[in-house]
Amino acid sequence: MNFGQTSLFELASQRLQWLSDRQRVVSQNIANADVSGYRARNVESFEAYLSRADGADRLPSAEVVKAETQWGSDMTGNNVVLEDQILQARTAAGEYRMAAALYRKAHDMMLAVAGRR
Repeated sequence: MNFGQTSLFELASQRLQWLSDRQRVVSQNIANADVSGYRARNVESFEAYLSRADGADRLPSAEVVKAETQWGSDMTGNNVVLEDQILQARTAAGEYRMAAALYRKAHDMMLAVAGRR
């Protein structure tokens, strides 16, 4: 990715989209924690997402991939570990709040430079 041509707002928007997609997949994992044979999923890395989003007309959705789990499956073949998913949801929510705050601060800074604050 060419960071020389990427604005802070564009990068923050991409991060927020990726985190939103990640939170959606984690919530689907939690919702299917008791479904026989369900396999936990995750989203591609942010770096992979950035390379796909580079030059795109609009922000793509993050690609869903098979989750790497340290745990085995239960007797029904389901490999979702609720504790792990809750930690992932909490992490994604915290990162989303941080990215949104940075976006807001950059917006406020632009308004201050433009003399509107």
